[in-house]
Amino acid sequence: MRLWSLSPALFDRAALVACWREALLAQKVLAGLTRGYTKHPQLLRFRATTDPMAAIGFFLGELQREASSRGYMFNAALITHPSSTSPTIPVTEEQVEYELDWLRDKVRRRDPAWIKVIEDADDKVGRAFAVVPGGIEDWEKVEVSPKEGKGREIKTVAKVARLKSARLVAGTRRSARLASHRLDRAASQG
Repeated sequence: MRLWSLSPALFDRAALVACWREALLAQKVLAGLTRGYTKHPQLLRFRATTDPMAAIGFFLGELQREASSRGYMFNAALITHPSSTSPTIPVTEEQVEYELDWLRDKVRRRDPAWIKVIEDADDKVGRAFAVVPGGIEDWEKVEVSPKEGKGREIKTVAKVARLKSARLVAGTRRSARLASHRLDRAASQG
């Protein structure tokens, strides 16, 4: 499940459709209508709001509006708690950069021409989110190479910082420069 902090205007078709489906699942989880995904880390920030159902409703509404502007038919009736009030969920600066890198990587493989849309966009963060200083969110999964991470997936930046020589998996094509900066910053925060 990936509930992007980024503006839906940045998403190529595949990312927009996938985020819509995953946000509908998140809505069911938050409503208590599923057995699975109940402890999924992507839901923590929605649960932390005063009204999680309104927060996911606003998030879904933003996706639906973007889809409609492109001529896609996302059924707004599936949003059980539509909300016009933004929940203002905090997201850290480095989390936004991490997600931008991830989206760029996916888009480069699927639709290289869409990269220009991402780079030219003025608003990179979704309206449900407010950017605050900080590193990659603790709930984000960060991968290290099998050699340096001894084959384990490292779940938080704090754990990654303990592996001073950790590098992001080359196959993920994440920015090595940004990863190095994150690790240095996480190590200094300690």
